[in-house]
Amino acid sequence: MLAAACSSSGTSGAADDELKIIVPSAPASWDTRQTASQMLAAQLLVNEPLMTYQSDGSVVPNLASSATNPSRTVYEYTLRKGVTFSDGSPLTVDDVKFSYELHSADDSTSYTAAAWSQVDSIETRGTDKIVITLAAPDPQFRYTIAKVGIVSKAYYEKHGDTVGTPDVPQIGTGPYVFDRFAPQSKTTLVANEDYRGDPPRFSSITMEVAKDDAARVVALQTGEFDGVVNPPLSQIGSFEDLDGFTGQEAPDLAIYRVNFDTEKPPFDDVHVRRAIMHAINRPALVDGVFGGRAMLASTLVPEPIMAAAGDPAEVKQAYAALESDLAFDLDAARAELAQSSRPDGFAVQIPVDQGDPSQSLIAQTMGQDLAEIGVKVKVKALDQQGHGDAVYFKHTADGLSVDSWNGGTPDPLNIPKNVLTPGLFGNAARYDNSEVAALLSDYQKLDIEDPTRVPVLMEALSTAATDLPMVPLLTPKVYAFFRDGMALEDFDTFWYMTRWTENLTS
Repeated sequence: MLAAACSSSGTSGAADDELKIIVPSAPASWDTRQTASQMLAAQLLVNEPLMTYQSDGSVVPNLASSATNPSRTVYEYTLRKGVTFSDGSPLTVDDVKFSYELHSADDSTSYTAAAWSQVDSIETRGTDKIVITLAAPDPQFRYTIAKVGIVSKAYYEKHGDTVGTPDVPQIGTGPYVFDRFAPQSKTTLVANEDYRGDPPRFSSITMEVAKDDAARVVALQTGEFDGVVNPPLSQIGSFEDLDGFTGQEAPDLAIYRVNFDTEKPPFDDVHVRRAIMHAINRPALVDGVFGGRAMLASTLVPEPIMAAAGDPAEVKQAYAALESDLAFDLDAARAELAQSSRPDGFAVQIPVDQGDPSQSLIAQTMGQDLAEIGVKVKVKALDQQGHGDAVYFKHTADGLSVDSWNGGTPDPLNIPKNVLTPGLFGNAARYDNSEVAALLSDYQKLDIEDPTRVPVLMEALSTAATDLPMVPLLTPKVYAFFRDGMALEDFDTFWYMTRWTENLTS
């Protein structure tokens, strides 16, 4: 079938009904609180959401049989009848409520906790209804429901925090079940033979994180894997040169950035931050690190995303003003450093995620220019958990970091809210400006058709840019490569939220 029909260059590839792909990352645990972004490609095949995201931006009922919005702050879902978990136990509204409270609790460590911050209450009504009331309107909340998989309350009560580990695999209602799992490395799903819907497309799906750049290419060259999704942009040329594979590309809602921990000297000094900003040759990063497969980021939201939501001419003018402030100018950098608390320079270690080679290349390239103004850079590659602790959770880094941040919904608010709101883990800078917070809140309250929405968000971004808690570097494209004849229909940056296995054609 699929893999066999698409085998290339004399290699047999995976078995007929097996799919093997290289992915950019895997979690330490398949507890739903520890998964986000592309990791949902596996999670949502096991732990289905109430609503499923469609490539046109809409969401449709899945575990819910129907969904209504009695008001802009109330979401009511009716549960589909006859659904069971893979262990045979019935799905109930109590499971749904429990699943959501894992993320909405005040002490939740969920990666998506920010998306639940506006939730005022989660209630069950009768045996088949779940009602969620928000404290204020949130245009992104419909996507939040589509990203959170439903888990078994009884299973969590029995196994506690061990759920999602290799010894206690997560269970769900989806077409696949977890079979084998090596943390941050490899996951194998197998078909759920008792799934209520159409039989799953594949008997097994293996998703593996490559050990390094060379291994990522070799995995496809040898025919062992059927494809790679979201590969590093620095490697796109290598995949384009591979015989037997065809690429797909789409605009990404993501940003590479430099973060300043504003609570750590010397990065609590705006002159130090401005000096580093002017010493970063951002156009050189686009061309040298990404081979032109990216565009300069003037702020946190890619210009096409903002233009689609507002007046394109006004957006273009605002972005041009923001871009002019980010100019590469070593003389200006030296002048800023001379006014700072460290006029003679300093040394700093920059942590990068080893799963994304582009981060290391960015930091190394930056280091060459920063050396010109007396800032000595050492780059340290960490695994995903180590990088997360250093930059987002424990803030053990020196205070200067490089990362990439992916938008979780198509709404322009998504990235700014997650990286500029105090207390949210995406706020690596630990930035706190009440005016910016108020503007983001105002945007959230406006109807999606309100023409004042984009100007409000632009004011928030411009105010934050003046404080400079981070330097926006670039927004990349997103790619996938599959065996010739195999393609992911309607491929876009949010492919992992869809029923993507059903969209994979041959």
